[in-house]
Amino acid sequence: MLGAITTKHEIMKWKRSWAKMKTGIMLMSDRGPDGAPMDWKEHLRKCKERGLETVDLFASVLEAIGETVGSAKNVLQEIGLEPSLYCVATDLVSPEPSIRRQSLDSVRRGIDDGHELGLTHLFSYGGQHANEGEPALRRYVDGLRQAADLCAEDGMTLSIENAGKMCHTDVELERCINLVDRPNMKVTFDGGNFILAGCDSHNAAELLADKVVHVHVKSFAPDPKRQSRPFRYVPIGEGLVDYRRIRDTLVSAGFDGILSFEPEGGHNSKWYDSVATVAEIVQEAREAQGVR
Repeated sequence: MLGAITTKHEIMKWKRSWAKMKTGIMLMSDRGPDGAPMDWKEHLRKCKERGLETVDLFASVLEAIGETVGSAKNVLQEIGLEPSLYCVATDLVSPEPSIRRQSLDSVRRGIDDGHELGLTHLFSYGGQHANEGEPALRRYVDGLRQAADLCAEDGMTLSIENAGKMCHTDVELERCINLVDRPNMKVTFDGGNFILAGCDSHNAAELLADKVVHVHVKSFAPDPKRQSRPFRYVPIGEGLVDYRRIRDTLVSAGFDGILSFEPEGGHNSKWYDSVATVAEIVQEAREAQGVR
């Protein structure tokens, strides 16, 4: 049973969502689970064999591996994959106006790069990871408003995730998005990060469901031996985060985005098995609703 969906309207909304939803992975570096350099193209081919459909592209990673937006797009096409969203590092929290201006310039470049990739979703990360406190939050909200307005001018959605010291809990993230108060300002939902923040990921999904446009997929299990963060990475399908339950909650609110595996945790996360599990989570719902 895939969620408590009973009315004709809810069933049609569910089917439309699953007609669009796809499996993704974050191309975060050219390092493998052992930390050694890897052939990232071959890595993506192996992921595709396990059901991968889309790739989150990071501006910083493309620069590090010597690829342009255009060349990366060509590589994905050759493999049979699509870009899912474009990720730019920003610091919209900094007390230095020049740094915030540079970050908005990064957003502008990201918008242009996103259009070249055929995307309408820009993901911004950074700044909130190392800052905290009400004055910092107010600077962040102001910066996000400006960034969201830039994106809106070009028909793009902007999202941030729950991470770091600011906006790492579900309540804090909801407050930030509400303060920004822009219709194109959305959430990239990271189920694993909510565990690190002391939240229940499933309750977070219920609270944020109508604001979520993308999902980062990773999971943790309790590990009391660890001091500051008593958790260890585990493959998707194990641990404290039930992505089938989260999927159902988000879909019931109209979510039709991408479930994108976050390749962290080294061998503990069993990267390729995890990609296959994410693909199963997507595919089983498609089949249940007669969508191929």
